[in-house]
Amino acid sequence: WISEPLLGYASFIVVSSSGEWILVEAGEGVYAAMRRCGFDLDSGFRGVVVSHRHGDHLLGLPTILQMAKHRGFGRVTILSIDDVGEAVRELLNASGSLNVVDIADFRALEVGKRVAVGRGFEVEFIEAIHTVPAASIKIIVDGRCLVYSGDTVYNPKLAEFSKGCRVLVHEASGYYEDAHRYGHSTYIDAIETALKAGVDNLVLIHFYLQPQPVDTSIIKGGGKLKILVPHQCTAIEI
Repeated sequence: WISEPLLGYASFIVVSSSGEWILVEAGEGVYAAMRRCGFDLDSGFRGVVVSHRHGDHLLGLPTILQMAKHRGFGRVTILSIDDVGEAVRELLNASGSLNVVDIADFRALEVGKRVAVGRGFEVEFIEAIHTVPAASIKIIVDGRCLVYSGDTVYNPKLAEFSKGCRVLVHEASGYYEDAHRYGHSTYIDAIETALKAGVDNLVLIHFYLQPQPVDTSIIKGGGKLKILVPHQCTAIEI
């Protein structure tokens, strides 16, 4: 939850070749961040995917739903694990947003199952290892895929889950192993997972502090792994 403000919370958008898009994570202030990056709900928006119920991943949902209702949306798909459903209902109640409950189409996705979102996306979860129930997420679009770790300690299953994808978006909350005590990963955990998965691009997010130098000496043999620390509105083509 304690993120470097210049980088923002761990939210990103996946856009298909047809212009449809889904939002992954909906932390505080995400709607304003979307607008700054040139996205709005009335052009191609198909839903939200949330990894777990911590505030930096879902506090922006009431605003998304309020704006969607204002724009005339009948339903907004929110895809997550079952544990998040009750948290979303409580959040809408606590934020005075019961007027948008009727458009919140919450769908609980079972681990290992794959579902379609909109016309162009498929989404699949595996279990992440965090302080609350959480998921790591694979998104398939236009015949390509990316994987997002969600919040997790090092998980050997994540590398296998990521094989065949070009991009791994992985949290790098800590530079030291005490991150594991809080259900998070170090950037070394992320690099090791990316190397085992064979992805081309590793995107490091969810920094507690402004990122420090990343030691890439563990990448042996002239590997082709590219490592990116994105600022707001950074775009990556897969």
